[in-house]
Amino acid sequence: MKRFTILFLIAASASLEIAAQPFVPRYGQDSAECVKNLSLFNEYFKQGAYTDAYDSWKWVFENCPASSKNVYVRGAGMLEGLIKEVKDASRKKTLLDTLMLMYDRRIAYFGEKGYVEGEKGLKKYEYAADEKDKQDALQILKQSIATEGNKTGPILLYRYFQLNTEMYNQKLVNKEQILDLYDQLGSIIDYNLENNSPDAADYEKSRTNIENFFGPFASCEDLINIYAPRMKANPDDKSLTKKIVHLFERKKCLEAPVYLEAAEKLYKFEPAASSAASLARMYAAKGNYSKASNLYNEAIDLDSSVNKKALYHLELAELNLHKLKNYQQARVHALRAASLRSGWGRPYIVIGDIYVASAASCGDDDFKKAAVYWAAVDKYQQAKSIDALIAEDANKRISTYSKYFPDKEAVFFRSLKEGESFTIDYCWINETTIIRIR
Repeated sequence: MKRFTILFLIAASASLEIAAQPFVPRYGQDSAECVKNLSLFNEYFKQGAYTDAYDSWKWVFENCPASSKNVYVRGAGMLEGLIKEVKDASRKKTLLDTLMLMYDRRIAYFGEKGYVEGEKGLKKYEYAADEKDKQDALQILKQSIATEGNKTGPILLYRYFQLNTEMYNQKLVNKEQILDLYDQLGSIIDYNLENNSPDAADYEKSRTNIENFFGPFASCEDLINIYAPRMKANPDDKSLTKKIVHLFERKKCLEAPVYLEAAEKLYKFEPAASSAASLARMYAAKGNYSKASNLYNEAIDLDSSVNKKALYHLELAELNLHKLKNYQQARVHALRAASLRSGWGRPYIVIGDIYVASAASCGDDDFKKAAVYWAAVDKYQQAKSIDALIAEDANKRISTYSKYFPDKEAVFFRSLKEGESFTIDYCWINETTIIRIR
């Protein structure tokens, strides 16, 4: 009965498939046989009948390999299913070799070299029989990332890093290579987050996974021990200087002497927005906040990227909030950051933090001071409403600072009612909010 159903489906679809294709050679020398076997393969595949699907797939793979991308996409799933089922070692090796060949053939007929190499590398590592296979797999993955660059998918990024840390544990990769890789992959993630990739949430998860794997290599002391001698030996190496700056900033090792030296050198090498921002971070770490502010403003003026400008405005907002205690100026820069990068919740988290920091000095009585927390929580709620990535941070703050709202008696004493609007028209805040009771 199953065979009859499949043949019926083939009869119904074969003529349509042939008619839809403008070039018959795509289906090989015998287009009817190609379409028949392709349809048989697809139907068996949908049923999970991989053993039945294999012969039809093999015919198509050998005789009309350019007929459909499904020969490779579904073919990979079929071959993996068979590899997991088969017990015979010789048969398993044959299937693995076929799987690897299939990735190469897919590139030949359908392109997407970098992406497909990524798929191939991950599978080669997963099914590696020895250390040589693993090393070969890492080389394939390395080439995939080199080809794809900032288009490299988030899963491949963290898996590649994970595999390198496994090789480190086997003393096949050294610590310096891990640190360099961390910087390279982190830059790809940064690019996608800064440019509002539709997969931003997945890139954020990839960053978290990489950070977890990076734990044993993450100390500032490790970075200093490796890169201070390299800086000393190669004082005019711009590429090395740039790498040191990026890596130390990523791990927040901003007070290390080698970072301070590298940041200053980079600014001399290329007085561009990114080097001005790095120098700003260096001066902020040294406590020279005025100099840091000037350099942030220079970075904002120099950078042509709207998203980078937004980042510098936000960092300047945090500098004004935490170090200069200039809350009004902090809000100015946070609002500019929000206006430059839509869908980014972090600036609103910072504005909420600004209101929290200013509450104790805002207003001439306890009620007015407590009312400022309404405005703060409003900003946290706004942040999570537009940016799911910061929802957890926002919710923690909402839970914490809702406890500082005025109590029922204080609201009643002012002849106010819960749910009514209330304008904080004192201090410098000037926000209209909603009355809530703790």
